[in-house]
Amino acid sequence: MNPDLQSFTAQGEDVRLLLDQLRNRKLVHAYLVSGEKGTGKRTLAALAAASLLCGAGGDRPCGTCRDCLLAASLEHPDMVVIRRGIPIAPDVKKDRATIPVDDIREMIRICGESTLVGNARVVLLFDADKMTAQAQNCLLKTLEEPPDNTYLFLVTDHPDALLTTVISRCRPIRLKAWDDRMIHGILLDRGVAPERAKRAVQAAGGSIGRAIELSSDEAYWARRNEAISLFFATSASGILAASNAWKDRREEGNELLDILESLLRILVGVRMGQLPEGMLSEYPDRWKRFAREAALPDIAALSDAVSAARKQLQFSVNFQAVLEQLLFVFVGEGNKWST
Repeated sequence: MNPDLQSFTAQGEDVRLLLDQLRNRKLVHAYLVSGEKGTGKRTLAALAAASLLCGAGGDRPCGTCRDCLLAASLEHPDMVVIRRGIPIAPDVKKDRATIPVDDIREMIRICGESTLVGNARVVLLFDADKMTAQAQNCLLKTLEEPPDNTYLFLVTDHPDALLTTVISRCRPIRLKAWDDRMIHGILLDRGVAPERAKRAVQAAGGSIGRAIELSSDEAYWARRNEAISLFFATSASGILAASNAWKDRREEGNELLDILESLLRILVGVRMGQLPEGMLSEYPDRWKRFAREAALPDIAALSDAVSAARKQLQFSVNFQAVLEQLLFVFVGEGNKWST
């Protein structure tokens, strides 16, 4: 199963309204598509663009006509795609960290010309939060008075980074984490082994994109095995040796904590009856017992310890010291459940 416009109806009323507007060709001129990374923001915007440009003229892209194929590759002549680091203005250097005003001016110039193929022009403005303040201010007039049959989709993980004047001129579409069963189905359809698919779904935390990425990332699964050994199999006497082995890997610290949080989600899921105990096959016996019997405050204490460690890393606290402190919490909790 690959995501299509209809599958996005599970995201709620904002998306259902967009689909109705596409069906009736009564769209507003600007949408702000936001949500966590991997929730399908770019996919939704691109599918909506393809629907508007599709030569078949239906309420959803046919996926087979020349217009759909060009739109799917983001190369349709009536589509303008703006991305951080990939300029459309001739004098802007590549790989910039921001979207400069010159790219917005070039987009406005293009939108002022006649369409080349159909009756609609679509602007996909990815990484919208990376627009400079000057670029955002330049965009305002187009958001207020766009050329006829011109539709803009601003896509961002961080809508709070946009000017309120930009936000107020767009119809919001907020995407949320996807249902695990749907993500699992997508992975299986992509040929991912069932056991790997289950674990990728849990690690992804509701992100389709992240689940797809992780399902084939062997380096990630090697690091995950390391994390299981480090936090769930280390003994009290081994804490110093374990932290010493990791002391020069600070650059991996945030990813290590991400993995640890995903491992905690599995423990919580089993404890709440939302996941089968078979998901604990990689955990030592004492942690299987923890997942069956632990009180919610015990689980919350582990989560709080991970959050505290993440904050300490942000303030450049010694990585080995942070890791040792976190290990003491996990080893201490695990020892409570040893038989």
